[in-house]
Amino acid sequence: MNLLRPMLEADIDAVVALIGMHDEDDAEEAQRFYRVLNGCHGQFVLEEDAEVIGATGFDAPTGCDQSYWITWTYIHAQHTNRGLGRKMLTELFDYLQQQGGRKLFVKVSDYVDPEDGAIYAAALHLYESMGFSIEVQHDDFYDVGEAQIILGMRLQQEQEHSPVAQQQVAIQFNEIFEIGETEGSWSFGWHEQKGGGSNAPFAAEDLHTGLGAVREEGARCVFLSFPSNYAGISEPLIASGFTETGSLKDYYADGIDELHYAYIFNQKLLASTPE
Repeated sequence: MNLLRPMLEADIDAVVALIGMHDEDDAEEAQRFYRVLNGCHGQFVLEEDAEVIGATGFDAPTGCDQSYWITWTYIHAQHTNRGLGRKMLTELFDYLQQQGGRKLFVKVSDYVDPEDGAIYAAALHLYESMGFSIEVQHDDFYDVGEAQIILGMRLQQEQEHSPVAQQQVAIQFNEIFEIGETEGSWSFGWHEQKGGGSNAPFAAEDLHTGLGAVREEGARCVFLSFPSNYAGISEPLIASGFTETGSLKDYYADGIDELHYAYIFNQKLLASTPE
């Protein structure tokens, strides 16, 4: 790398402060990621005159073949409009391609600030101009009226492969949790049980139990995702009131997408305009 250098533990405070200039929720999540969950592996900083003025990086999701998420990518407020964000991302993409990276994803909010307008519109435009395209949009994800937009981009040309066979699996839900950086969006933790399943991977009753638990916690909505090669995954979800919101193509491997589903508790609330 020519522009970026690996992020060190000593850089964390400066990077978190840099992110906090733009988004306090992002800064809180980033600090937890750096300090507790991941450390500095796969994270990079941009320095100028011995000062950290930019940060970017990647995270590899579990169970995926060379797929990556872009982590917090920001430039110091005093150094914007110099093309540094594009240069950082270009160098990051080149690095991941050299490591055999296959697919890259990034999440963007469509939040509109009452004073500053659509503050992430420039980031969305930058990603699209660099080859990303929108694959999934979750309306009212972060809060009422604030969607999550997920974009994807190929890093390597798709290779020819045989059709992916459907797998009979049995899924056990094991926790409920509020999704980070959201107000009232929840999800279920799950694991695949040994031995597989004979019909649907779980029963509608299992979903109803989880929905009842998060409703008691004041959830607005529930978002779930599963591999596209799990046989019968959609039927119990749709029967329980979930809707399919899209898929991330070739997320787990070429030919295996990630299917996304949403359950909305109060349609009238979400249709109203927040004060």
